Amino acid sequence: MLVPPIPPLAGTDNTALDAMFYDVDALSADERERLRHPGKVEGMILEVGPSWEPSLRVWKRLSQCEGLAERYAAISVAGVGSSAVGAAALARNVADALNGRVLAVVSGHGISDIASEAMGGYFLFGGLNAMRHGVNSVDRTLAAMRAFNPWLPTTGIEKMDPGQGFQLAKFSEDVKALIGLLGGEVETDWLVGHSKGNLVISEALYALRSQDRERFKQVAHNVPIVTFGARIAMPTQVKTVIDVMGDLDSFGALNSRPDIAVDVTVPNAWHHTNTRLPFHVPVTKILAKIEADWKAKTK
Repeated sequence: MLVPPIPPLAGTDNTALDAMFYDVDALSADERERLRHPGKVEGMILEVGPSWEPSLRVWKRLSQCEGLAERYAAISVAGVGSSAVGAAALARNVADALNGRVLAVVSGHGISDIASEAMGGYFLFGGLNAMRHGVNSVDRTLAAMRAFNPWLPTTGIEKMDPGQGFQLAKFSEDVKALIGLLGGEVETDWLVGHSKGNLVISEALYALRSQDRERFKQVAHNVPIVTFGARIAMPTQVKTVIDVMGDLDSFGALNSRPDIAVDVTVPNAWHHTNTRLPFHVPVTKILAKIEADWKAKTK
């Protein structure tokens, strides 16, 4: 089963898929209207506060950002078919879970570019990520071998990265925006992605590793990543990745690396996060528990 029975969507504008996949009722009517027709949005950056301190700031590009905080609870990236509305809705869920403001990178233009988003997100990004996952397996094997033979070489694995010479960051506005944020523009406690957003996070980390090794090490060691709806290869240096999947999410499983284990299985849940629809993944509830468990473990 790829799609569960879901009620017809209200509205047929460019945000229709946001209303299916994301918890758009977490945003006020004024916030949704403000984000509905912003023009070209891929790479747009939003600052979203939690429900009890609602706030929304919008920048078209990272270079236009003014007054950013030094630190945020998280940076989030929504997935395929999302517009600024979906990105903000996911960020509001994350902000409510982590009790703080969240930056969101907008990864698409909504339903108007669902075909090109799917082609670029799942075929291009996904294919490259599958190859990188193979390289990660080699890296882990070599690391295990070095535990028994410390004289084995430790360099050169990153030169096997199939993304070398074909940086998607050069073409993708969402990846470029996330690289800029992770590159030292702000600090963040968490990285959270959903669906294709997980691929954006992965690509940004691989690009950051090649561009700024020291900054990459800081992010990889200190910032845990939570992925919803797709298990994606991250650079092996990333210390913590927590993969969350609905047990009915065959769509997410189709776009996941099959040998990456699910860390949190959500019972009776499909791919979407809209709490008004059946079979949803309750992002706020799950992420709040993940954070509580994380704090208890790292005390």
